[in-house]
Amino acid sequence: MAGRATPTWTVQVARPPEEVFAYLAEVRRHHEWSPKPYRVEGLADGPVGLGTKFGSIGWVPKDADHHNTVEVTEYQPPSRLQFTADDRGQPFISTFTLTPQGGGTKVERQIDMPKPGGILFPLLLVGFLRPAIQKGMTMLKTNLEKGTGSSA
Repeated sequence: MAGRATPTWTVQVARPPEEVFAYLAEVRRHHEWSPKPYRVEGLADGPVGLGTKFGSIGWVPKDADHHNTVEVTEYQPPSRLQFTADDRGQPFISTFTLTPQGGGTKVERQIDMPKPGGILFPLLLVGFLRPAIQKGMTMLKTNLEKGTGSSA
């Protein structure tokens, strides 16, 4: 391994941080804003909080049924939510930072991930990962602004 990468994505959502955080914390609904097939398994009944663990199954290149074990490693409503996925012994840390801005919420997502050596990673990041995550962030924004992301 050649270190770690920490790309960031941002969207502005016309909803208060409390609503955005509540939707992000509903991990059973993450499929609603995933650009690829995604599901959650093994999540206990009740609210998600610090230390909650679950399995995530989703599409990654060359693995349409990719499994990870995920833990909520930071839970600070309504400003920060962090998930750490164990992917074959490597941590992938996804942090959502919510900031009130202009009557809505600036949502920043940063993923701290292993960066494989060689020249392929920058191509994968620019050609696949950045656009896919941005599409998911745009879907998150759309759902919240249309009201489909509300808990009510």
